[in-house]
Amino acid sequence: MSTPKPTFADLRAFVTVGELQSFAAAAKVLHLSQPALSRRISHLEDLLGVRLFDRTTRSVALTLLGRRFLGEVRTVIENLDRSVVGLHDVAHLEAGDVTVGCVFSAVHHFLPPVIRAFREHHPNVLVRIVEEGADEVLASVKNGESDFALNYTGMQDPDVEFTPLLKEPFVLACPSGHPLAKRRSLRWEELADHPYALVSHASRNRVLIDQALAGLGRLPRPICEVQHVSTLIGMVENGLAIAVVPQLALPSKPGSVVGVQLEKPAIMRTIGMIRRTGRSLSPAAAAFARLVMHAGKGVEKRGRRT
Repeated sequence: MSTPKPTFADLRAFVTVGELQSFAAAAKVLHLSQPALSRRISHLEDLLGVRLFDRTTRSVALTLLGRRFLGEVRTVIENLDRSVVGLHDVAHLEAGDVTVGCVFSAVHHFLPPVIRAFREHHPNVLVRIVEEGADEVLASVKNGESDFALNYTGMQDPDVEFTPLLKEPFVLACPSGHPLAKRRSLRWEELADHPYALVSHASRNRVLIDQALAGLGRLPRPICEVQHVSTLIGMVENGLAIAVVPQLALPSKPGSVVGVQLEKPAIMRTIGMIRRTGRSLSPAAAAFARLVMHAGKGVEKRGRRT
């Protein structure tokens, strides 16, 4: 037979009486009648098979075993109370954290306004950003490191749900003083006469570009190959080369880099929100995700106007 276990209410009653050294005061704190409180303590003593209090008509005192038990149970009660309060705070977005993955080429343009809006309403929630390449961001969602992520891969992966947010074109990034900077649009063949830099085959962006251009004849010849789109932007800013980048990778403030539309073919990628299939989001992650969805619609509308 299993040993009967005391209830949490029994233990809290014991701790309250032990700390106040008074059944009357404890009953008031616990909103119980004194007879009900006495029955609860007697029930606990019967279950444990020990006397916890020495009681007279005038005083209440802990026994030696009662004092030892009080120290142990009080710690349990305090830890549980802290856990309940902490969980309440997390549920009401008064504490906690959210981890969001995002591909390098979108993080600087897309996330700052979302983080700013989130912080206005939930200043005590920590926001973590996992900025990596597309494959690494996908892995961060699948292994649970990120609550969700912004990515352009994962649509065919059964382990994640992909919710499209916006379609984003690849554009030519060139210095503002470059001869091509004033053009409204360009064909790919027109890039061939200019120093050109591109990302390596390790980048999913390179895969998209190579697949789209497989049937073209005259292509720009690269003078430099780098790992990340942000490095391409830096080379363009320094006047070393032109480069083809996702539109969101362009600096958000007008300046030394200009984006020019590319056509024949126009290459697009779909940025979406990915999350693990069948997994619910924490309150903080769900709130952040709603802001991301709203921001995605806004970015797509602005993109259609430009």
